[in-house]
Amino acid sequence: MQRRAEMLKRIEKQLHDLCQPLTTLQCRLELGAMCADEASLLEAVQGGLQETEKLFAGIGAMRESLQREMSRMHESEDVEE
Repeated sequence: MQRRAEMLKRIEKQLHDLCQPLTTLQCRLELGAMCADEASLLEAVQGGLQETEKLFAGIGAMRESLQREMSRMHESEDVEE
C-alpha cells in the first residue's frame, strides 16, 4: 500500500507540473490571436512549440514512472505465486 500511495503522489505532482506548460501554451496562443499580426503569430507558434516539448517530456516521465510501477507489481505477483 505504501508504494501505491507514493506512486499516486508522484503522478499527482507530475500532472501538476504539466499544468504550467499548458497554461503558458494557452496564453501564448491567445496573445498571438489577439495581436493577429504575422510577427505575433509566428512568436506564438514558436513559443507554443517550445511548450509542447516540455509537455512531451513530462508525459514521458509519467509513462516511465507508470511502467516501472507496473513492472514492480508484476514482479511482486510472480513472487506471490
